[in-house]
Amino acid sequence: MLLPSLQARSVFGDGIASALYVGNYWFLLHGVDYLAPVMPPSPYEHYWSLGVEEQFYLVWPAMILVTAWLIRRARRRTRTQATSSPRPYVVVLALVAAISFALSLVITYVVPAIAFFSLPTRAWQLAAGGLVALTAGQWRRLPALAAAIAGWSGLAIILLACVLLSTNTLYPGTAALLPTLGAVLVIGAGCASPAQGCGRALALPPMQAVGRVSYSWYLWHWPVLLFAPLLLGHALGLVGRLAAVLVGLGLAVLTLRLIENPLRFAAPVRRSPLRGLALGGAVTVVAVGVCVALMAVVAIPVGRGAPVAALTVNAAPPSVGRSTDDATVQGAFAQVKAAVSAAAAQKDVPSNLQPPLADAAAELQTLFVDGCMRDGTGAQGEQPECATGDTASTTTVALVGDSHAAMWAPAFQQVAEQQRWRLESLTKASCPLLQLPITNPIRRLISQCEQWRSQIISRLRTSTRG
Repeated sequence: MLLPSLQARSVFGDGIASALYVGNYWFLLHGVDYLAPVMPPSPYEHYWSLGVEEQFYLVWPAMILVTAWLIRRARRRTRTQATSSPRPYVVVLALVAAISFALSLVITYVVPAIAFFSLPTRAWQLAAGGLVALTAGQWRRLPALAAAIAGWSGLAIILLACVLLSTNTLYPGTAALLPTLGAVLVIGAGCASPAQGCGRALALPPMQAVGRVSYSWYLWHWPVLLFAPLLLGHALGLVGRLAAVLVGLGLAVLTLRLIENPLRFAAPVRRSPLRGLALGGAVTVVAVGVCVALMAVVAIPVGRGAPVAALTVNAAPPSVGRSTDDATVQGAFAQVKAAVSAAAAQKDVPSNLQPPLADAAAELQTLFVDGCMRDGTGAQGEQPECATGDTASTTTVALVGDSHAAMWAPAFQQVAEQQRWRLESLTKASCPLLQLPITNPIRRLISQCEQWRSQIISRLRTSTRG
């Protein structure tokens, strides 16, 4: 009801993926979409963490059981007495953390969306929590002063992360060490002396109240921040965003008391794990069913306004041997400007819009599908020959560069048809023709922009000599 119709249909898919606990991989696929940076955020986007959490619940018990089986088998072979030492599990978790962190570091610099959303690149943070739990006995042996220093240091690191990390921070990568290390120190210090150090401050009633409602608040804050501007009709300033966060807090308190706690602590559910699973399955089915029904009911948006004539620009062609003069250029510019101003006054989308409204977002993707623009990774062999216009013409015009150049392809195709030119598109995403050094060695290896640029320049020189 609140979202624009073009966005609403995609949000139904987001809801289905989130309800099935695969939202992180759903948003991963959308995050590596070439158009992702210009698409509006989804009100379900913060549900990626629930996907990671549920997948962790599937992998974690299996990993513990396999480790226990291997330990038991090894002890049978060596005929050693069974003990309950947590050391083997600590080793396994440490290996998981090390491998996962290495993956996260590398992939963050190559495809940040995969590093952010996927379980393998986030497992090191979950493993860190497991290591704290398995080493709780060692944490308890810390002297009171050492525990207090660790706790306050952890809290300071968390606050530092709040200040230093921004939308421009490459994340997770090394940046995720700040909140993770801070949380490890705070929880570990709490094992040693929960009533001392920062534990005393965190045990105050207002802090505990925030803690109780924090997860519900997390679930509410993001959609409220997205929907508030749509309801108000304008972007939110700082005061508006703070007010939206407080509205999210109020909704969180209501749902925690009226829905979450009554269900979690209901005696019939707590007495029977089967009933708990059945309840979870039922609400999942309802959520998925509602989204599927909405996808079927809500029509694909189409233009319903009166058809409009195609834009025509009347500009006198230049005389033979003369370039187009300024007056001709200014006249053509004025015609285009007037057409844009008139289009802005339209109340309804024209029925003859090309491309159709529902296909507008996929217009650039056709360049990838047709192979005219290579993606930003790998060499993929020779640049394909994508010729349009008058392909038999002796005059060839080359459109060269990255996607900023490729977006001009439809306009240049019209010019090429009018002038009877042969137009060749030689484009590669994220690789401008400029000699710009790529300082990140991993990105340089993956993109191979320098090799592509050399190949294209050589090809242009060969064509010119020919």
